[in-house]
Amino acid sequence: MISFLEGTIEHFGDKYVILNTGLPGQGGIGYRVIVSPKVLNILAKTNSDVNGGKVKLFIHSQLNMREGTFDMYGFPDKDDLELFHLITSVNGIGPKSAMGILSVIEPKHLKAAVINEDADYLKRVSGLGPKTASRLILELKNKVDHLDIGDLKGIDLGQEGQAIEALLALGYSQYQAKDALKESKGKTLEERVREALRLLGKR
Repeated sequence: MISFLEGTIEHFGDKYVILNTGLPGQGGIGYRVIVSPKVLNILAKTNSDVNGGKVKLFIHSQLNMREGTFDMYGFPDKDDLELFHLITSVNGIGPKSAMGILSVIEPKHLKAAVINEDADYLKRVSGLGPKTASRLILELKNKVDHLDIGDLKGIDLGQEGQAIEALLALGYSQYQAKDALKESKGKTLEERVREALRLLGKR
């Protein structure tokens, strides 16, 4: 089983990268690794200006019997990978669904939602159905405490969910909304949405 891969990015796809693990100028093997949009952006920056473009991804690998493929999912650190494993341990949530959840919810917000049993936030932000959201909370509530994925102090999931809903209503995607709100410096709901719209207008 592959635990991690380290190398340079040969190609950026829509939802994946091709990672070359060989030495520069000596060829190598290219691995197709599925990543979230957030990680894709991080890798695009890393590939151009850090360590000569060398990156390291922790890997979850799985045989996809339905499509006849051997899929690899990549994460920049071990805690993100462990959170992915916890999500896929929930009955009814597979790797693709788990990656979709992590694409639109910050790990610390997911942890806060589980600890606070905030199923409404999970439904609004990730698009999970009510039964799946409740099941995720029930099965993970006693498993996420030890994860070191950010300070939960001051997180307002209610405001976060409302801000995302406002941007979705204006036609933006889940990922665009989350990405803009992460950079928004406003304190009130209106200020955050207004600042997010300004940022989105520049892209």
